[in-house]
Amino acid sequence: MRVHASWSIITFDFGVIIGDIFACIFEPTLFSSFIWLVLSLIILVVAIIMSNIPALILAFLAGIIIVMNRAAPSFISKDYYRNLIGKTVTISGEIIKDPEDNGEGKKNLTIRSTKEYKGQIFTQVSNIDIKRSDKITISGELSEGFSNFDAVIFRPEIQNVDRPEPGDIFLKIRDFFAGGIKDYLPDKQASLGLGYLLGQKSGVDKSFQESLRTVGLTHIIVASGAHLGVLVGIARKIFGKFSRFSSLLSGLIFMFLFIGITGLSASMLRAGLVTGLSLIAWYYGRNVQPARIIFLVAAITLIINPAYLTDLAWLLSFASFFGILIVAPILIKFFYNQTKKPGFIASTFISSISAALLCTPILLYFFGSVSLISVIANILILPTISIAMGLTFLTGLFAIFIPILANFIGQLDLLLLNYQISVVEFFGDKKMFLIEIPAENPLVFLLYIPVIVVIITTLIKQINKIKKHRKLQNSIKPMLA
Repeated sequence: MRVHASWSIITFDFGVIIGDIFACIFEPTLFSSFIWLVLSLIILVVAIIMSNIPALILAFLAGIIIVMNRAAPSFISKDYYRNLIGKTVTISGEIIKDPEDNGEGKKNLTIRSTKEYKGQIFTQVSNIDIKRSDKITISGELSEGFSNFDAVIFRPEIQNVDRPEPGDIFLKIRDFFAGGIKDYLPDKQASLGLGYLLGQKSGVDKSFQESLRTVGLTHIIVASGAHLGVLVGIARKIFGKFSRFSSLLSGLIFMFLFIGITGLSASMLRAGLVTGLSLIAWYYGRNVQPARIIFLVAAITLIINPAYLTDLAWLLSFASFFGILIVAPILIKFFYNQTKKPGFIASTFISSISAALLCTPILLYFFGSVSLISVIANILILPTISIAMGLTFLTGLFAIFIPILANFIGQLDLLLLNYQISVVEFFGDKKMFLIEIPAENPLVFLLYIPVIVVIITTLIKQINKIKKHRKLQNSIKPMLA
């Protein structure tokens, strides 16, 4: 039985996801050879050419093999670091994320080791002048890693910090632009605005971050697809007046600039791939089914870095993305008929509910708590995010070219940011709405069962509807002949 070649790609995507789950559990190192990568690609090509039911099995197998191959080096690296636990080691590497203030006079650093075995090292240093992309050498006693970190060094001795020239150009552009915004907004409001615009959450104080987590709004100060979508949308509106190609090109340029400035995090990689693929599909007049692009991008990101499967930002990014693109339309169809469309408030409410439903089990697993009022806070805050982003951007832009206008726009931005801060702090104080359970309890993922049942039921109804339509067409054809 022949099937469309795209189904081989879909089953390959599922193979990658399932294979990565097994890889995280069993940590196999047998697939580290380059030969396995070549073999998986050959099997995938054969499956696409065959385009039948047995080919789907081959595509699924290819997905498992390729992600096992990509994950094997990290497991070898983890074994290397495990053998060094308790010993004093010297680590040299690059700081790959913005240092975060831990609220105790120290900065949390993520270092990607560049010598011996590659890996991610977590450490804390005093509040010294250190930035993303700096090269650093530290020594200290190695401890067992956690989350995506292969190892930890507490109380390290800093041997060297080097900032190569010209260094991270995107970081310099960001810091220069952020400096202009800080000239016209108080620290707290400027930090929140920069969190929206540039994903720069390091300046947001810990107490406010805790309030954001309490009301389920942590994602608003992390650069994501929503932030990228706003900026790319603005670029396309401006340049789309000239031609279709200029709209595509401007969107892609803004996408690469934004990712360069914010850094290539798990959520930004997802957002960039979705945006890029959607832009290209739009340019060639193709409609991309949401489910297919979700699984395709998930597979691509896991092939790039299999460790993303246990990354909180990656999981929340895909959960909210899946909720908005898959679950929300199902709820809209349930509550509204084909001719009636939900209004702005109703649409925002349904999207917030959908995203919250998919994110709740993940938040419960990692933090052991989730707020019952997060949906209300989302409804009050989310519609104003794009406006705050625009005002913050204009404040920074006018700070460079027209300072008088920067002061005026900054005052408008200040009013909106103060409103958002008031909402977050008001709901953040309502601890009685928190649901708390022990963290890292895998049983919380059973909450996905009702969502899965609804999706499968909807899918079966759609398939039956298509079958009835085809039967109707087949019965009409003899009459028209």
